[in-house]
Amino acid sequence: MKENKTIHVIGAVTLVTLFAKLLGIVRESLQARAFGTQIAADLYTTANNNTIYFFTTAAYALCIAAVPILTPRLRRNKEEGYTAASNLITISVLLSAIAAAVWIALTFVPAVANSLWEGSAQESAQLAGYMRVMILTLPVIVLTYLLVALFQSLEHFALQGSMSIPYNLALIAFLAVLAGGLGVGGYVMAVAVAWLLQLGMTVPYALKEHYRYRPVLNFRADYVKTFVKTAAVTVLTTSIFLFCYLQDSSMTAQLTGSPVSAFYYADKLFTPLTTTLIYSISTVLFPQFSEKFTQQSRPAYLRYIWGVLRGTLLLMLPMSVVLAAFGTPIVKVLFEGGSFDAASTAATGSVFTIYALSMAGFCALDLLSKAYYTMEKTLTPLLVNGGILLCNWGLNRLLGPRWGGAGLAGATAISISLGGVVMAVLLLRGTGGIRVTPLLKSAAATLVTGGALWFLTGLILNGGEGKLMLVVKCVGMGVVAVVIYAALLLLTRQEDLHELLAKYKK
Repeated sequence: MKENKTIHVIGAVTLVTLFAKLLGIVRESLQARAFGTQIAADLYTTANNNTIYFFTTAAYALCIAAVPILTPRLRRNKEEGYTAASNLITISVLLSAIAAAVWIALTFVPAVANSLWEGSAQESAQLAGYMRVMILTLPVIVLTYLLVALFQSLEHFALQGSMSIPYNLALIAFLAVLAGGLGVGGYVMAVAVAWLLQLGMTVPYALKEHYRYRPVLNFRADYVKTFVKTAAVTVLTTSIFLFCYLQDSSMTAQLTGSPVSAFYYADKLFTPLTTTLIYSISTVLFPQFSEKFTQQSRPAYLRYIWGVLRGTLLLMLPMSVVLAAFGTPIVKVLFEGGSFDAASTAATGSVFTIYALSMAGFCALDLLSKAYYTMEKTLTPLLVNGGILLCNWGLNRLLGPRWGGAGLAGATAISISLGGVVMAVLLLRGTGGIRVTPLLKSAAATLVTGGALWFLTGLILNGGEGKLMLVVKCVGMGVVAVVIYAALLLLTRQEDLHELLAKYKK
């Protein structure tokens, strides 16, 4: 019964998260139409990449580091857990405020903006102004994610997925009504202010759980060292795609004919579509990893983790090939129009198509890293993800000059996929009872499905379709792909699919 409940909770969290992510895609679509891939959009992209995008990733790492600290304390005694939460909030927000003040001061040094942007002095000054506004969000973002960690430890799993709903709705309204008059500068202000709406989403949970923040500042608490150590490592391991993307967008600024905004919009499609399912699963299961680890032997725990990974890849592999096959049509339907022209669609679509192929590796890295954190082991995830960055850096310089944006995206896809394989081997080596055959069946079915989609798209899509007809054709081919994939899994008696169907029947 517990497993069935977990499946339904994951399903509910996935639906909430998917709705929030779809709103995000609508927001990015309106942003693309309003600002396109011109210089002003590139300045916004660069400012966002080096402030809010990094802040949210780092704050999510704090959230992950806090969950295993707060969960056992809350289960023993709520007051003990609330005291620990207040202490972590005080420490983190205080340090983030200091970091924000230093960061803002640095933006007044011309060399800082010049190091991020190769353009005129006026453009660099504009970039610095955007960054100053966005840096102000850092303490708010940190506070929001630590409250998410608290309420996630109390099994309020939907908060993380739903908190961006009012944020996205507010920015959609701004882009639809005010973007034409206020431009990119006004949008930067709106993005910063809208973060207060995400923080506001935690208030109902605080009222329900009777949590009141009480200032506590105790650096000597026994859990602080563990929190800092885990958070420092998790910043890298949970943001590996971000850092690869930042490497890609930084290098593409040096290549002729490869706009930075093409990577921005490709990432804004790839990240929500990929993380919707992965983070929904890990949000629900992460608190359970500790329970499994303490109750089972190490080999049994690792077999459990392997089963979770196989089950997730059962869904991620076909999603990857479908998104890769329809990469450019998806970009055309969602973004093309206004300032976002056919050239922008082609550039963004090629990057997104290749990024989509790294979904399985991204999934493996996220789940296996959390498995290591549960065992209080951080060195292996740190080394593997560091190796991914070095690999991506080297491949960028090898493939970027030859194939432009597509080469840079390919470097990221290769690096992340290899990293996922390496981490799985390191975690599971020497563990008996590891069944690889079900995963091989999923991979084989995915390859056949991808080949069928490649043939169908070449046969059916002629490039002259309107958006409505393009949607109809792609949806039709997507349904065919799902049928082919499911049929192949049933014919090969893929164990994970049969187990999943059995659980739903119960």
